[in-house]
Amino acid sequence: MKVLIISDIHGNYEALKAVMELESYDQLVFLGDAVDYGPQPAEVVDFLHENSTFNLMGNHDYAVAYNEDCKCSPLMHDLSVFSREEISNKLLGPTDLQKIKEFKTHIETEIGGLKIYMAHASPYNNMYGYLFSTEAEMVSRDKKLADFSYIMVGHTHFPMFYKGRILNPGSAGQPRDGFWKPWYSVLETEETRVEFKRFRYDNQKVINQLKELIDTENPHFKELVKFYSS
Repeated sequence: MKVLIISDIHGNYEALKAVMELESYDQLVFLGDAVDYGPQPAEVVDFLHENSTFNLMGNHDYAVAYNEDCKCSPLMHDLSVFSREEISNKLLGPTDLQKIKEFKTHIETEIGGLKIYMAHASPYNNMYGYLFSTEAEMVSRDKKLADFSYIMVGHTHFPMFYKGRILNPGSAGQPRDGFWKPWYSVLETEETRVEFKRFRYDNQKVINQLKELIDTENPHFKELVKFYSS
């Protein structure tokens, strides 16, 4: 079975469409954060609602759906609030918000005979934790999680495959390593093989869409554009 794993799309529907054109799949796993930052949150939410096998609730999804603070990193907080007020809150209607509220905070399931734990951030803090190397090591040794073949998370926007078991596909919409090409992962369950892929999409179209929504003289606009610039 081929499982396509994506996370942190953040309103980047052009990138999401590109992934779908590149990969066929049997099941689609989305690990959270469909909204904020990018210019097409409604299109992303609609697609996931109709096509994804598993949808996880990200901190930005929760913030939009329930009018809460996203509790993201201090470096990104002001920009996230700005994009929520100027993009997400203006473009998402009640039906979109209801679809987001159907996302799960975590999922324990079996795919192709493999037991899998899914959350946006961490098994220890489903929406707000940050699973980098130190906590990944703790998770890898946690006896309560030992039965899971894979633990899948997103949130950091950086790909990770720790000890062949803890998987973060990176961001499919807003990578944060200084390069605009996003990431996704593919799990082949029969071979228990994971592959990470980076891809091109029409990033200029996203920039043009942002220009239609935000004053280009606003410093936050320049902050947003850097994530989509080649």
